[in-house]
Amino acid sequence: MERRTAGILIGILVLVCCGLALSVLYPFTTSAPHAAKPPGEQFSAGSPEAFSATGSIVVDGEEQLAFDGVVTPEGGWYQRVSEANVTSEEYRPPSGGPIYERLVVVGRQRAERLREGVVEDEDRELLRATRSGDRSTFVIENDAAGDTQPVSGTASVFIASLAVAGYDEGGTGSSPDTTYEPRAGWYEGAEAYRITDASGAVRVDPDGPVVTSANVTWDVTAPAGSYAEYALVRLTGDDPTTHRITFERNPDGSDLERPSWVDDTDPG
Repeated sequence: MERRTAGILIGILVLVCCGLALSVLYPFTTSAPHAAKPPGEQFSAGSPEAFSATGSIVVDGEEQLAFDGVVTPEGGWYQRVSEANVTSEEYRPPSGGPIYERLVVVGRQRAERLREGVVEDEDRELLRATRSGDRSTFVIENDAAGDTQPVSGTASVFIASLAVAGYDEGGTGSSPDTTYEPRAGWYEGAEAYRITDASGAVRVDPDGPVVTSANVTWDVTAPAGSYAEYALVRLTGDDPTTHRITFERNPDGSDLERPSWVDDTDPG
């Protein structure tokens, strides 16, 4: 009897030790990010006829991408996109006609490549080019952009960046919107990654998965398919990286002003 009891205890200890060893190699559970949900359940930027929106993506305290845009019921639109070394503005008046572009580029080689591309494009006319130090500014008229407005597509980039995490529904509170809170955990993607210190919320229109606002923050460590890999990456690399994503959509698209740089079209 004592031998049998000892055997059982040894078996339990072996299982415990194996479990501890496996916990070093693999997390007990992994999650699918929000992007893995069926298309009808995924966050969306929507496609309203008129709206305004702003968004930003900040990584480790440095802004990587930002935009603001507006679309009017009459079909006019404006958007400004800022990223590393390039800031672009595009405007189309409600009355139609060509699209005007303003590009501010840092770096002379980058600016020269852009100038050559514009000059070689028969549908685009370089109206003005100026330089101040390492910064070049171009104003361009584009006659072949058609009626498609890019603001919705740009907004979708920010919505897609929210989908790397999973979410728990947090209720509605005093707002009719549904609130979703990001969830820390291990995630499966092209490479496994781990999200920690997740906070903030995404607000979604109750009639569909259209995001009305978002302000979320989390730390990302990648690759991190196991506790051992997670520890190694944090020890030898710069991870985790802290991401903050903000987005705001307003259904009012009436606030569209003609940029002052559009009127100053004398070649320079």
